[in-house]
Amino acid sequence: MATSYVQLLLLVLASLLFLPALFAVDFGYCNKNGYDYGNFSRVEISPNPVGPEDFYLNITVSGYASKQMNNVTIEVYAKSKKSTDRLGEYSICKMGGACVIKSGWCFTTDCSIEAGTKFVLPISEVIVGDLEDDFKCVVSLLEDDLVNSRDYDEKLIERMCVEFVVPVTASTLDSA
Repeated sequence: MATSYVQLLLLVLASLLFLPALFAVDFGYCNKNGYDYGNFSRVEISPNPVGPEDFYLNITVSGYASKQMNNVTIEVYAKSKKSTDRLGEYSICKMGGACVIKSGWCFTTDCSIEAGTKFVLPISEVIVGDLEDDFKCVVSLLEDDLVNSRDYDEKLIERMCVEFVVPVTASTLDSA
């Protein structure tokens, strides 16, 4: 009898270890090579897979910054064979839950990501609406280059970018 409780406890612990992997998705760099400003280590989406009743997608990107990025803006795009649509633009100054990780602790970030730090950027309630077959999502980290722009025009430079296929249920594709 005691053995069955131990087995049940081990089963529960093992499933908790693999639970975070359920939301992770395979990703690639937009430029196919990587970036001087850092790298991405993980991309998670929720819900995963996306169903026909899901109107919003929550995305969390994690990574490491090898160079300082100031006044960071995140742009999210939906890309298919037919079109590319901008789904949203988010300033990390205004994002809830965005943080840099120092000594294992998550500290709220100001508008920049310091060189030599890990970062976690949760992007909540991205409107996905109608999905097409082979739907990809693109998340781009842009830096505001006020120093090199004229007349104080906002000039955003892509520093890091990641793309991934959004898993959808079969019934989602049937209803599109």
